[in-house]
Amino acid sequence: MTLREHANRETVIGTSLLGLSYLVMLAGVITGLWWVFLVGAVGSYAMDALLLHRFPHLAKLVQQIRLGITPRTLLRQLMALGLLITTPNVTSTGIGLVLLVFLALFGLQLVCGVAARLLRTRRKLPVVTRNIDLTTLRIPDSPPMPLVREPMTRLLPLDIFLVVGAVAHVATGRLWLVTGGAAVSLVVTVLALVLVGWHLRRALAIPAQEKVMEFAQSWLDTYRPEVVLYFSGSADSAYQVNMWLDVLDRLDRRVVIVLRERTIAAQLAPTRLPVLCVPAATDLMALDFGPARVALYPANTGKNIHMLRNPMMRHVFIGHGDSDKVASINPFSKAYDEVWTAGRAGRDRYDRAQVGVRLDEIVEVGRPQLDEIRTDTAPNAVRTVLYAPTWEGWTDEPGNTSLIDAGPALVARLLAADPPVRVLYKPHPFTGMRSAAARRAHKRIVDMIEAANRRAARTAPDPRPLAELERRLADFDTDNGSTDEAHNSREEGRSAPTAVADLQSLSTEWHRVYWDGRADEEHLVIQGPRPTLYSCFNQADLLISDISSVVADFVATEKPYAITNCEGIAHSEFQTEHPTSAAAYMLLPDGEGLDSALAAVRDSGPDPLAAERVELRTYLLGPSDEPSQTRFAAAVDDLYARTDAQVRAVREVSTEADTAAV
Repeated sequence: MTLREHANRETVIGTSLLGLSYLVMLAGVITGLWWVFLVGAVGSYAMDALLLHRFPHLAKLVQQIRLGITPRTLLRQLMALGLLITTPNVTSTGIGLVLLVFLALFGLQLVCGVAARLLRTRRKLPVVTRNIDLTTLRIPDSPPMPLVREPMTRLLPLDIFLVVGAVAHVATGRLWLVTGGAAVSLVVTVLALVLVGWHLRRALAIPAQEKVMEFAQSWLDTYRPEVVLYFSGSADSAYQVNMWLDVLDRLDRRVVIVLRERTIAAQLAPTRLPVLCVPAATDLMALDFGPARVALYPANTGKNIHMLRNPMMRHVFIGHGDSDKVASINPFSKAYDEVWTAGRAGRDRYDRAQVGVRLDEIVEVGRPQLDEIRTDTAPNAVRTVLYAPTWEGWTDEPGNTSLIDAGPALVARLLAADPPVRVLYKPHPFTGMRSAAARRAHKRIVDMIEAANRRAARTAPDPRPLAELERRLADFDTDNGSTDEAHNSREEGRSAPTAVADLQSLSTEWHRVYWDGRADEEHLVIQGPRPTLYSCFNQADLLISDISSVVADFVATEKPYAITNCEGIAHSEFQTEHPTSAAAYMLLPDGEGLDSALAAVRDSGPDPLAAERVELRTYLLGPSDEPSQTRFAAAVDDLYARTDAQVRAVREVSTEADTAAV
C-alpha cells in the first residue's frame, strides 16, 4: 500500500468512526438510553485523542470541513444537555448546573486560549540562533508544549468529567455525581489557566522584538563575520545547506550561517558555526554585517534578493551539487558576482547554455565534500550495487528519473544476477512527491528486495546496538518538540565546544555498527538521513543512477557507474548532451547493458572505461593534486581580499570627497 493509499484509507476510517460516535450519541438522546449515549461520548473523546496525537493530517481535514475541535465539543455538550432534558427523573437543578458549568468552562477556556496565544507570541523571537550566547536576553525555560501548541485541542476535552458526571446523574438520579464532575472539570481548567498565566508572566522578562534585533546587531558587531553562508528554502531542502557546514567550519575565516526559514533552522545539522535565522526581510535588511565581504549561496530562491542587495559583499553561487540538469545552468545565476563550480565541466555547461553568466565570473573550486570519499573496493564477500535514482522532478520530461520506466526491471535483474550481487536501494528524498507512478515503482522495488531477503532466510541483525546509538544521537537533538524555539536557541548558545565532535564520533560509530551488522549478501532499502549517501558510496562497487549530482559525486571514487537512458535517443547522443555520462556504462530501460557493467566490477571482468573515468573525474571535479578544501579556501581568501580592497578604496575616495567639500 502506497503512502497516499494509506492516507486515504486512514481518512475514510477516521471520518467514519468520528461520524459514528456522534450518531451513537444522538441515538442515545432520542431513545433516552444513557449507556448508548455514553458509548458514543467515549468514542468521540477517543477520536479527539487520536486526531491530536496520531492523525494530524486527518485533524486538518476535518477542521477544513467545519468539524474542528470547537464545533465537535459544542455538539457533544448540546447532546449531553439533550439527554438531561429528555430524561424524566432529571431535575431542573441538574440541567441548570450542567448548562452553567458549560458556560463557565467556555469562558475559562477562552481566557486560557488567549493567554496561550500571548505566551506564544511573547516567546517567538524575531531571530532563531545557534552557538550564540543569549544570556543577556533572559529567556526563561520553555512552558509545557501541550499548553502552547494548539491549546484548545487539549483544553476543550476537559469537559469529559462533567459529561460523564451528567450521564451518571441520568443513570442514578444522584445530583452529587454531576456536581463532582463539574467541580473536577472546572478545577483542571483553572489549573491549566494558572499554569499558562505563570509562564506568561515569566515570558514578560524577554525583551521586545526591537531589543532582540538590537542584540543581534550587537552580536554581529562583536563577532565581525567575514563570510556569510546564506540559505532559504523549503522544509525538505535542508540537505542543500547541511552539505556545506563542515566545509565552512574548516575555513580560517569567521563564518556566520544566515537562514530565512524557521523550519530550516530546526533541521540544520549540528555545527560549531554561529547560526542566525532571520525570517522577516525587513529585519534582515536592517542588519549590518560589518566586515563581511563574501556571501555564499547554495540555492537559487527568491529571498536571496534580500542579501544580494548588500553592496559591501561579493555574492557567489556555490550550489548544492554539479550535474547536467537544467538547475545547474539556471539563468538566475547571472545575479551573482561569481559562480563557483567543481571543475571545467561547470564552466563549459554555462558556456553552452548562454544564460548570461560570463566565463570570467566562473571559478573552479573543486568539491570539498568529496575529499574523504574512499576509492578502494569495500571488503564485502559479494559485489555491491548501489541503485540511487533521482526523483521525478516537477515536469514529465522523459529521462528525469529511471525509477518509473526502468527501476523495477533493473532491480529484478540485479536480484537474479549470477554470480550474485548485493543491492543497496537509496531513493531520492523527494521520490513520489509528485508522481503516483514513482510511488508505485518505489513500492515494487521495496517489495522485491524484502521478498529476496525472505527467500534467502536471512536473520535480521540484533537491533539493540543501533537502538542504543540512536538514543544517544537523539540526546543531541534539542529541537525534539518538548521545548520551544526560544528555549532551544538559548540552550544551543550554551552547548559544550566538543558537542559537534562528540556527535560526529557517535555518527561514525553508528555507521560502523550498521554496516558490520549487515550480512554481505543482505539487500538493503536505505531511506532517511542515515546511512548517508557517501557512506553508501564507500560500500558500493558499482553505482546505477540518473543524470544528477549523485553521478558527479560518485565519479570521485573512480569506480564503475552506469546510467539508464530513458530518453529514447541513441547512447551517443545521450552522452553528448550529458557529459557526466561520458564514462558510464549505458543501460536501456529493460536492463540491456547491465551485464557489461557488472562484468566491470567482478575480479575477472574487464573494465574498459577505467581510464576514461579518471579523465572524467578531473573534468567534473578538478585536478586531484591538492584537496578541494584547499582550493575552496583559497578562492574564499582571494575574493575576500579583492572585495575588501575595493570597499576600502571606495571609502577612501568618499572620505576625500567629503574633506574637499568641507
